Amino acid sequence: MPPMNQKKKKDRIAPAEKKAALMEASKFILDLAKLVFAGIILGSIMDMGISKGGLLLVGGLIVCVFIFLGAYSYYYAIKKF
Repeated sequence: MPPMNQKKKKDRIAPAEKKAALMEASKFILDLAKLVFAGIILGSIMDMGISKGGLLLVGGLIVCVFIFLGAYSYYYAIKKF
């Protein structure tokens, strides 16, 4: 019986699979940024009693965070793998 602290080879993820997963994650995060940006545009057009300045500020920050995370995961996937 093998020791418990050794990982089996079939449990490991191949570097190519990690790269593909990070690339897809970066695409997904950038798509979320696009959707939030579209929500900001629609929210500012519709008159729903929300302050436009606060909406633009919070939405802009969220879009910037998503763009940073998406770009970072894309860069990490290219650089690391």
